[in-house]
Amino acid sequence: MKKLLVGLLILGALLAVCFYLRKEAKPEAAPGAIVFEMQYRGLSGAKDELRYNAYWGFGQREQETSFIKEAKEKGGVFSTVYNSNFKGAEWSAVEVKDNKAEAFYFDLNADGKVSENEKILPIEDVESGSTNRTEFVTPDFTMTTKDGHKVPFRVLLQVAFHGQPSRPNCMWSPSCVLEGTSILNDKPTKLILFGNGFTGDFDTFGRCSYSLLNDEDSSGRYISRHNLSRIIHYEDRFYNLTLSGNYEKDKKIHVDLEPYVGTTGGLVIQLNGESNLKTKLSYARIVGSNDNTICFEINSDQTKLPTGAYRLERGYLNYGAEKEDQWRVDFTKGPEFRIDADKTGHAELGKLTLSVRAVEETKRYNSDVKEQTVYTKGTDIYISPVVKGKAGELYGRLSEKQNDSGSYKDVQPDLRIVDKAGKDIVSEKLAYG
Repeated sequence: MKKLLVGLLILGALLAVCFYLRKEAKPEAAPGAIVFEMQYRGLSGAKDELRYNAYWGFGQREQETSFIKEAKEKGGVFSTVYNSNFKGAEWSAVEVKDNKAEAFYFDLNADGKVSENEKILPIEDVESGSTNRTEFVTPDFTMTTKDGHKVPFRVLLQVAFHGQPSRPNCMWSPSCVLEGTSILNDKPTKLILFGNGFTGDFDTFGRCSYSLLNDEDSSGRYISRHNLSRIIHYEDRFYNLTLSGNYEKDKKIHVDLEPYVGTTGGLVIQLNGESNLKTKLSYARIVGSNDNTICFEINSDQTKLPTGAYRLERGYLNYGAEKEDQWRVDFTKGPEFRIDADKTGHAELGKLTLSVRAVEETKRYNSDVKEQTVYTKGTDIYISPVVKGKAGELYGRLSEKQNDSGSYKDVQPDLRIVDKAGKDIVSEKLAYG
């Protein structure tokens, strides 16, 4: 009986080991797939190095945690900085002197104490007019994500003073990516994955982004990127994209690209007015109507899309009665449309209507704020135009092409507020912003 029990225990242990190895083993790529093994890369913020190039602020708050208290004990004047994403290290401190950031204290190991490597010195000072801007980059640290995973991460903090002595304006940016290289279209090609803000997530379709670069492409501070999608478009071809694994310590994310073999169709976007308008798409973000893992960012050069149902999420259109580039307008919340095999789908916009939205100024950012037509005397009112199209799409900036430079200049609408007798109370031109 004892021998049988020992044998069963050994068999169970072997099965557990086999299951673990199978779970951790690199997944088999489909025949013909291009495989990228993604490696974590921390970005230093150096002058000519790649940057994330997106910044977030989390408000100006003051709270004295044990970490902040210990930092202040080192002397100097401090301003606290908040970022809700770093569990156990939400509060940091910036040491300031003469309207300039001298050092950044960040709790890398989230233990509430100031270690020697947690005083971070500036990497770059930028003075422009009345603005004094300083940047700091943390070393790599282990971040705990909201779902409990522990992943390597790095951040950049930008500290700016504007004008006279004031509280610094602090903006955060991720400072890390995932990179992998493979052969695509017979050329060495680098794939870069950009994360979804400070979540530690690099592989969510629609929220994360990617860049594909070959040796001929620039790889400096600024590179074009696209929303991560289950189907992507690169060098006039479509590919199915799949991800596996994760990038916790000693692990990797694998990205497989397989040539898309499905059908495609064309797309025409038309802006309708009181008369026939010539229209040219400048840019559009398109997402799947029933599948948010598919998203494309297209311009006038891309006329084909995989078959399926889509929605115009946002974009820019050039248009005019005589030429297609006399005017430009941007839109959001566009209509749905369908692409069928070897056919041309149509998305129609336009037939604009104008209304005015008036809300109490102090509640303008509330999600449940309600418009009113009557307010108590002395109440500050926030007034904004609402320009809506036939499909329910919303329009923002209207711009006119300048003949001398080819650039576009925003149109400044006229605002008039009159009393019951029709007498002007306010009459002026509005500016964007």
